[in-house]
Amino acid sequence: MPSTTVRRLIVMVLALAVSHPAVAAQKVAIFPFDIRDAEIEGDYFAKPKDYDIARMRLVADELKVLMEKSGKYDVVDMAAFAADIDKASPFNKCDGCEAEIAKKAGAELAVTGFVDKLSDALISLQLFARDAATGEMKKTMSAEIRGNTDELWLHGIRYLWKNRFNIEAEKK
Repeated sequence: MPSTTVRRLIVMVLALAVSHPAVAAQKVAIFPFDIRDAEIEGDYFAKPKDYDIARMRLVADELKVLMEKSGKYDVVDMAAFAADIDKASPFNKCDGCEAEIAKKAGAELAVTGFVDKLSDALISLQLFARDAATGEMKKTMSAEIRGNTDELWLHGIRYLWKNRFNIEAEKK
């Protein structure tokens, strides 16, 4: 039979466990990034370069990994919403339509990215986060990339994650 002190300790631990449930990770939908390439602007049939498309996927995938690794976010699989995503994109021109798609997917937060490529030497990487329920813009941020390599793009997304998107965690 445990002593009175041990029983009290067990009761206190159980009371704390019940009163402080684990915080659930916020469900987030990350959408494909959009691009504006100044070098091909005005050419009606031009499309972004294959390596730029690959880099947009690379940084979106890296953002997913960073968010999942933090434990604060649960990235929602958006594969079932591919038709909605194709119809609505580009997201930088749809005035928050991604929020509705994210909400349908069960996400609480919709994240879009935009690459403004002035040249191979000057690129702006931007992230936008909206509340999926209300469409309210929660976060906007950008980072300048001076060069056009996979590593520089990854550096840009990691910078945004650490110094802009996830800044609340750093303040604690």
